[in-house]
Amino acid sequence: MATTSSTNSVALDSISARHHPLMTSRGILSLVAAFALLAFSWRFAEVCPGVLLRPATAAAIWNFVSQLFPPDLSAEFVRTVFRAVAQTMATAVAGTLLSISVALPLGVLATGTLWSRGVLVAANDGFAYGVGWMASRLARTTLGFLRAVPDLVWALLFVAAVGLGSLAGTLALSLAYSGVLGRVYADVFEHVDPQPLEALQSTGATRMQIFLHGVWPQALPHLLAYTLYSFECCVRAAAVLGFVGAGGIGYEISVSMRLFEYGQVLTLLLVFIMLLTVTDAASRSLRARSFRRATSLREMRAESRSSLKLLTNKSRRLVAWMAVLSLMVGSFALAGFAPETLIQAGVASRLTEFVRRMLPLDLSWAFVSSLGTALLQTIAISLMGTLIGMAFAVILAVPATSTLTFLRSDSPGKHGVTDRVLRWLLFWSARLVLNILRSIPELVWVLICILAVGIGPFAGTIALGLHTAGVLGKLYAETMEEVPRRPVEALRSLGASPVQVLLWGIWPQARPLLSSYTVLRWETNLRASAILGLVGGGGLGQAIYNNVQLGFYPRLSTLILLIYALVLASDWIGERLRLRVA
Repeated sequence: MATTSSTNSVALDSISARHHPLMTSRGILSLVAAFALLAFSWRFAEVCPGVLLRPATAAAIWNFVSQLFPPDLSAEFVRTVFRAVAQTMATAVAGTLLSISVALPLGVLATGTLWSRGVLVAANDGFAYGVGWMASRLARTTLGFLRAVPDLVWALLFVAAVGLGSLAGTLALSLAYSGVLGRVYADVFEHVDPQPLEALQSTGATRMQIFLHGVWPQALPHLLAYTLYSFECCVRAAAVLGFVGAGGIGYEISVSMRLFEYGQVLTLLLVFIMLLTVTDAASRSLRARSFRRATSLREMRAESRSSLKLLTNKSRRLVAWMAVLSLMVGSFALAGFAPETLIQAGVASRLTEFVRRMLPLDLSWAFVSSLGTALLQTIAISLMGTLIGMAFAVILAVPATSTLTFLRSDSPGKHGVTDRVLRWLLFWSARLVLNILRSIPELVWVLICILAVGIGPFAGTIALGLHTAGVLGKLYAETMEEVPRRPVEALRSLGASPVQVLLWGIWPQARPLLSSYTVLRWETNLRASAILGLVGGGGLGQAIYNNVQLGFYPRLSTLILLIYALVLASDWIGERLRLRVA
């Protein structure tokens, strides 16, 4: 005889089945659309899993891996590596400083609370408000365009304009990251506490005084943190720009790959991973130190302890600023910004001539219609690459999540030394694989995948998937580790297995953030898929590279405009998807 609880359970199950989102007409249409999108992506990304199972593919991969060892540690090549590292760091430092000089004024102009809305502009007359609104919108549009064009495309343009070398890479980073930093600066300025600003306005302070004494002190710690993070990104980007001739580690990797010197490639990749590790650790330390210093200065001022301790801090800051100034001067010199170099090369005149040759845009139907396949390939590569990366990320993120892999000492069951050692090895092996996957840039992965599957969009898709797996896997693992512990511990106290803890304790809490990270990564992958063709990965990048080599610069302008429109569309779609998930 059925009990009341079992009857209720059956009833609830039937209700949930009838009202499950996948059982509704909207859910069915969503499934059909998803399968259609998958079929489209599979077709235009030219996915062919059978190629990976061919004996020739396995032989090519084994040949590549076997020739990586031993790494080339000869004295001559080590000197070459050190020069490449110095050039990469100089390009990153100079590019970051130039991007700050562009981003800061544009970020101030793009701050809506200063120019177009809020109490600070309520008292302005119509003309002043109109000028401020127009300047703010123009600054935001400029930042959006600078941010939308990939840094590698900027590098390719500057290489064509001013020639090979780190100068082109530095100019490319300065424009690409000024768009990113300017948008972040504007958002930080907009979200400061408005009460001090209103108090300053009530005393008759000008807009500049309000910014300097009200906005800037509140925003400074966050600006420093984001700027240091931007420097980390610049180091990664500077190492890749060499693939289009902008110097640094990327140039040496490209040369070694073309010469089939795979031992040199391994040395360069190991140095690159070490460089990123050191940069990330130093940046995290400086960010934490900047927040602690801001807090300690506020406390000392509040307690009026200003004499000896503040004097000591000022002396230390003076020494630090002198070291920073020396680093800046050396970086600009190594990046090709010496006055005699700029004058002899005629950089300004060459840039002006290059811009003139890019106009007007080539909007002929014959050219525009020929971009259809490349555009669809770019979209398909981004979708399939994200899907492949997401699948591998899930597989690797589960063992890389410490709360799932490691068990507490009071957990039920017997856990011997062997069990603990195996869990430790599983955790750190997964973490190591994720770090390797995300540390190697997409363009390097493309060159490796071309050896296995040949030139084309399939190589770009696999490369994007491998890099995405490392990025998303790390984000997935950290997100699952940071969920509230009480539901997880409650399930464990009932004897739940790790799989049950994952499905019923961690996944329901982490799902919104994991979905948001995945959508954001797809937006980033769409930008990346537009440049994979520069090294043979298909999509719009191949068309960009061909037109630069042939000198068809009006067509290049059209391609850049197309990438800008594609990025705007992806931002709009991504925002709608994130709102729906939320």
